[in-house]
Amino acid sequence: MLRTKGWRKSLLLVLAGVLVITLMASCGKKNEEASGGVPGAGEGKTIATYKDGTVTDKEFKLYSTFFGVVQPQTEMYLSIPQLQEQFLREYIGYKILYKPLADKKQTDEEKKNVDTFYTQLKQAVDADEATKKKVDDAGLTEKDIRYFFTMISTIMKDQESKITDDQVKKQFDTVKDDYNVISVRHILITTVDTTTGAEKRKDADALKLAKEVKAQLDAGGDWTTLAKKYSEDPGSKDNGGLYEDQQAKSWVAEFKDAANKQPIGKIGDPVKTEYGYHVMKVEKRTPTAFDKLTAADKEELKSSLASTNLNKFMTDELPKQITKIDLPKAETPAAGTGNNAGGTNSGTTNSGGTTNTNKDATTNNSTKTETK
Repeated sequence: MLRTKGWRKSLLLVLAGVLVITLMASCGKKNEEASGGVPGAGEGKTIATYKDGTVTDKEFKLYSTFFGVVQPQTEMYLSIPQLQEQFLREYIGYKILYKPLADKKQTDEEKKNVDTFYTQLKQAVDADEATKKKVDDAGLTEKDIRYFFTMISTIMKDQESKITDDQVKKQFDTVKDDYNVISVRHILITTVDTTTGAEKRKDADALKLAKEVKAQLDAGGDWTTLAKKYSEDPGSKDNGGLYEDQQAKSWVAEFKDAANKQPIGKIGDPVKTEYGYHVMKVEKRTPTAFDKLTAADKEELKSSLASTNLNKFMTDELPKQITKIDLPKAETPAAGTGNNAGGTNSGTTNSGGTTNTNKDATTNNSTKTETK
């Protein structure tokens, strides 16, 4: 199974499904004071104006670069002008929310969390030459990383402090199947190379092979033997395809849905996910009562509610505070060169709204684990 890397997971836990992370390069004290203490905010061309401040192109570039390290899909999203503008708007929202919280003194635990995140992020960046070049070219510094991780952490903690126990219980009731504890066997026939993303076999070929494997299992075939022979999930192929006593929410949506709904003890029809086809048999499924949730489970529910409230702020309140967006217009391709997926940027606007485009393949809210 694929899991979120430690440094990435730390930040995603803070974000809990919210799109925006901000990061900018440090500069002189005078510029920082003029922009509410944000590193680098006084440098570059102004591309946005809001009630209490501005955003420069350098800020936005650095913020985008940082988020691209944490969520590699960001670069693809930001090639679409509409999403680029939404990204910028939500960044402004974070600046606004953080301003009244910026002087709050950190606890020792909060300082430790920042230290841990920075150390893990730096190790990940230094281990990848291409990523390190992006970070160096953007001018991201240790000061920047610590500042913005602190900013997001503080905002999320403030939002979570406003969530009541009754709200957490109500949220659990709407997603309680996510907390079912399930034991499931599966054999994965992949359509893509999980390392490179390249096509490994045609969809029809993968489905055909999956059906053949199911037929062998239906005829009394041994899971241990067949998983070792056919399964392309390294996390389970050597133990009969078994994932034992795991919460349903740890799996990708299609796999989770099948694990929650498939009759116990029956081998279901192949289930398609982004990796290929899974032949599955649910061996055990146990509901979890609210009073049996762990503290971490309840914190995750609280974070989800906090994220909903943040997105509501971004949608309902933020547009009233933004006065101008002036992103460079996207170049229109010449005739015959293909479609412009994102259209052209409108340039200057003050329309509102947000789009949550967090599509990290290794996350569900903040911590999804996937079958591979």
